[in-house]
Amino acid sequence: MCNMKRISIILLLLLLTGTTIPVCAFTVNGINYNIISEENLTAEVGRNTRYTFTEAVIPETVEYDGKQYSVTRIGGGAFFNRSGLTSVTIPNSVTSIGSSAFDRCYGLTSVTIPNSVTSIGQFAFFLCQSLTSVTIPNSVTIIGQSAFHGCSGLTSVVIPNSVTSIGKDAFNGCSRLTSVTIGNSESIGNSVTSIGDSAFSGCSRLTSVTIGNSVTSIGQFAFSGCSSLTSVTIGNSVTSIGDSAFSGCSGLTSVTIPNSVTNIGGWAFYNCSGLTSVTIPNSVTNIGGWAFYQCSGLTSV
Repeated sequence: MCNMKRISIILLLLLLTGTTIPVCAFTVNGINYNIISEENLTAEVGRNTRYTFTEAVIPETVEYDGKQYSVTRIGGGAFFNRSGLTSVTIPNSVTSIGSSAFDRCYGLTSVTIPNSVTSIGQFAFFLCQSLTSVTIPNSVTIIGQSAFHGCSGLTSVVIPNSVTSIGKDAFNGCSRLTSVTIGNSESIGNSVTSIGDSAFSGCSRLTSVTIGNSVTSIGQFAFSGCSSLTSVTIGNSVTSIGDSAFSGCSGLTSVTIPNSVTNIGGWAFYNCSGLTSVTIPNSVTNIGGWAFYQCSGLTSV
């Protein structure tokens, strides 16, 4: 049973700071949990700094002190740096995957994210180099900063229509990623409104991207270094192409900029040596410095 004096001190901290702090920690079948709410009987997967098993099966409910607690989230840093972990089972009771939950789980090859999850926190799967594929369910609305940064084994990803924001560096360095799918088409759009800075930077095997009509901004360095990218379609709602957004996309041969764009950032198409033609619409009021620098194949503007 939890120490009541400790609980009283933590509750005082909650009142003073407004911070959510777990009031009790316990272990079931080798996995650590924190109680989120005694009233609602909810718990989260806590930090497992000494977890040595290769598989983690997280149940929907856990029993502690004669009570059943629903596991509703994977806490921040839950399995941080557990390099021996190869597979994780996440139950349908979980609604969020916290920051750095599986950060540096180098051996993780398999993970299924259930339809109950609405948010994937920043650095959630950072440097999970053995992860080859991931399906993000229709319930997810936010993919946090660097959520899959450095997942160099990842070859495909499905981003559902429910996602409204792809965070900064979300898929940065996914060097084997060849396709990005949202819904049933190879695209980034529909409900996505923003593509964060460096979101797909360094995805050197990505070949084509369609940016849908819901997207209004393409962040700086968003597709920088995507050297295999040959085709880009930019939707009619994009107003700004960020600095260095497509820099180093040496395989890109043509790009059509829609009438919605008003700003082309500096270095936006820097070193796109394969680019032969560009159409810039009347809506553009600013072309940043060196926007088409070293586009040595450009013959028509």
